[in-house]
Amino acid sequence: MEGPPAKRQRTENGEIVRSPEIWHSDGSVVLHAGCTQFCVHWSVLSLHSSFFRDLHGLPQPPNEPKIEGCPVIELSDSSEDVETVLKALYDPLFFAQKNLPLSVIASHIRLGRKYELTNILSNVVERLTYENPSTLEGYDRLMSPSGYIPSKFEPYRGAFIDVLTLARENNLLGVLPCAYYRVTACYTQVQAELFDGVQRPDGTHATLSPADLRLCILGRHQLLQSQWEMDHSLGWLRIGGSDRCTDDDSCGKSRTLFSRELLLEGKPGVFPQITWVLKRTKVCDACKEDGRIKLVEGRKKMWESLPSFFSLPPWAELKNDL
Repeated sequence: MEGPPAKRQRTENGEIVRSPEIWHSDGSVVLHAGCTQFCVHWSVLSLHSSFFRDLHGLPQPPNEPKIEGCPVIELSDSSEDVETVLKALYDPLFFAQKNLPLSVIASHIRLGRKYELTNILSNVVERLTYENPSTLEGYDRLMSPSGYIPSKFEPYRGAFIDVLTLARENNLLGVLPCAYYRVTACYTQVQAELFDGVQRPDGTHATLSPADLRLCILGRHQLLQSQWEMDHSLGWLRIGGSDRCTDDDSCGKSRTLFSRELLLEGKPGVFPQITWVLKRTKVCDACKEDGRIKLVEGRKKMWESLPSFFSLPPWAELKNDL
C-alpha cells in the first residue's frame, strides 16, 4: 500500500461500522476503509490479486489487533470504492451486466491498478476501449441513425468529460484520441460547457483539467479547419463535381448550401456518416458516387491524423497502461 496506513475515519457519531452487505462470518481478514470494515476471505483476495496474495504470505507482527480472530488491513481507499470492488469479487455475474455506472468503472480502475486485480482491470478497461475505439471501423459500429449512445456504461450529461479525465489520469492512451474527439464534437457551446463544465444529473459539474481544456480547444480548432482540406472528410464539397455530372449548376449549389449548413453548426464533422452526408447533399448520381469515394478516403485520412490534433503520438504507439 502507498504511504502510511490511513487513520481510522469514523461516522458522524464516532462509530466504525461493519458493512451490512459484505461481512462474512467465516471470513479470515478484515479490510478497513474509511469508517467501514469488511470481513472477507484471504482466499478470494489472493485468487484475484497478486498484491493481496503476496501480503498474505508475509509474517504477521506479534500482538497485532484482531477482530473475531481476523487480522485487520487498513486501506487508504474510500469505503465506496472498496465495497464496489468486493461486490464484483464475490459475484460471478457482476460483469455480466450490459452496462455499468461510470463511477463503478472508475472504482475498479483505481483499485484494479493499485492492488493488481488483473482480470477486473482488463474488463473495465475493455468497456472504455470499446466505447472509444482505436479504429474507424470500431467507431462506425457504434454509430446509429440517431447518433452515438454508450452501451457499456450508463450515459449521462457530462459523461464524455468524465471518461476523458478517467482515461488520462490512468494512462489509458489508446482511449484518449476518441475520448478527446467525443468531447470536442459533443459539447459545442464552447464557453458554457468546456470552460464552465457540464452539469451532471446530481447537480455536480464535470469539468476538464486546464491541460485537457487547452488540448480540447486547440484540437477542436484544428479539426474544424482540417476537415475542409482537399484530402480530408469534407474537402470534396469544396471542389468540382464528377466529370460525369449531369447538372453542374444544381450540384454546385447543393454542395455550397450543405457546406454552409455545416459551418453554421460550428462543430467538427470529421467522421460524418456517409449515407447521411450524401442524402443531405442532394447532388446527381454521378457526383454522389464520386463524393462517396472521396468521403471514404477522407474519413480514413482524418482518423489516421486524429491523435495528432490532441498532441498525442500515432495510433501504433498508443497503448493502455495496465
